[in-house]
Amino acid sequence: MNTFLKSFATIIGLFAVVGLILPNQIDIKRQIVIDAPIETVHQQVNNLENWPKWSPWTKLDPSIKTTLGDIHSGAGASQSWVGSSGSGHLTFIESSLSGGVVYKMTFDGDSTVYKAGFSYQQQGENTQVTWFMTGKMEPIIIGNYFALLMDSLIGDSFVQGLELLKTVSERASTD
Repeated sequence: MNTFLKSFATIIGLFAVVGLILPNQIDIKRQIVIDAPIETVHQQVNNLENWPKWSPWTKLDPSIKTTLGDIHSGAGASQSWVGSSGSGHLTFIESSLSGGVVYKMTFDGDSTVYKAGFSYQQQGENTQVTWFMTGKMEPIIIGNYFALLMDSLIGDSFVQGLELLKTVSERASTD
């Protein structure tokens, strides 16, 4: 029994030490090139009423119920959501054709404020769109382990959303 306790304590200690060494910063980025002008892409991203057309979250969790704030587009636009996968809130803090859309996002039960958004870069007739999210995972140790997983957990959803945004934007640019 004594050997078991020593082994268990060693494993827990090792878990804690490694957790302290791991970074807790997340920096997720995915890109896509869309055959549409920046103005068309921005119209889809800048207006929260358009997000259900391309957002991957409602497809991943059909129970999500979204409530829009008083402002639906541009800086100050906001929405909250509740679903079986969790709940949270986002608010646009920047919005322009040249700078894209930047929003702050929180999840209920998590004190971290994440910064996320979309940036655009003109490539001839096309627009390269980058969807990004940054933040520091908390609490220390456990959050550091989760930070390792976030890119693979969230990144695939970003890819799905960008592919849907591409379809919606390209369809809108030919209408």
